[in-house]
Amino acid sequence: MSSTSSSSFTLIPASPTHKRPKILVDKPFPEEHTKWIQDRAEVIFYEGNEEAAEAIGSEIEGILWYGHSPINENLLSKFNNVKVVSNFGAGYEHFDAPAILARNLPMGHTPGCLSETVADFAWGLMLCGARDIVGGVNRCQSESFNHINPNVLGKQVSGATLGIIGMGSIGSCVAKRARGFSMNVLYHNRTQKSPEEEEKCSQATFCLHLDELLQKSDYVMLTCPVTPETENLISMNQFKQMKRDAILINMGRGKLVDQDALVEALATGEIGMAALDVTEPEPLPRDHPLVKPRDDLKGKIIISPHQGSATLETRFQMLTMSFDNLLAGLEGKRLPWLCKECVGMDGQQKENAVGEMYWTKK
Repeated sequence: MSSTSSSSFTLIPASPTHKRPKILVDKPFPEEHTKWIQDRAEVIFYEGNEEAAEAIGSEIEGILWYGHSPINENLLSKFNNVKVVSNFGAGYEHFDAPAILARNLPMGHTPGCLSETVADFAWGLMLCGARDIVGGVNRCQSESFNHINPNVLGKQVSGATLGIIGMGSIGSCVAKRARGFSMNVLYHNRTQKSPEEEEKCSQATFCLHLDELLQKSDYVMLTCPVTPETENLISMNQFKQMKRDAILINMGRGKLVDQDALVEALATGEIGMAALDVTEPEPLPRDHPLVKPRDDLKGKIIISPHQGSATLETRFQMLTMSFDNLLAGLEGKRLPWLCKECVGMDGQQKENAVGEMYWTKK
């Protein structure tokens, strides 16, 4: 979908009375979204325009970050009058939170709005891995394709066991979809969900120990955030716990998986396949074995370009949420979607008025 004329949302007209703040954005949005925000703010794009942007650094009032390049003291020192930092997305591990908080800047993000969309994509990626959809398309497009090999077989999804690591909003949305495939759902999480929540999530069963989930699952899906505790959560010890035909699906962040160990696990048959929407770095070097597979890795890896939330409708809601966070910060109000590190900071206490959701429509 590339045109708003066929989309399900309406682009809200710009307010003629609202002040257009001067804001720093790292890179352009899709054309219609870029136009939307330029109608409401004086946008200074940073990437490829660093020198010009830094020359007017004292005029920049807020930062709205679309991509995943770092926001740290080195960047902030060039824009000393910024009042708020707003992230386009739920995850903000690219924010140097201590550096931002040291300047008493509130941080906002866009949780929740992308969960259903990411779960849709996660399910598609899992099906692609299980049923060799990418391989089948490639074979059909090959000039040498002249007959169908009935012995190229995939892996059953219906009735299988799905293990979800991280039963937050995205993980819960993934689990709910499993009911239609009659799957047994296991999950590993910091805390166990209530019986009512587990019932909604296809009668999911809590695994206190990660090894239990890995040993029992046909499909292991990562939907948890990166923290010091979860970095390289899945390494060789974990791969050895998994079924030899198990498929790993990573919808979280690339740093959750030890990629060197993943290459070894795939090459040696410790697991059957991996389907990744995220890697570290993004993109991987073109000569990386996960990108340019050796013979012992061919057919065992699918990588998509971090597109789990990439629908026109969801990205537009993320834009409005991040812009409303930014406006709240500029008005000295509590951000509607405040990052947890900022709870209780000056101006962001519960008693402070929440900024208006001018553009985000529930």
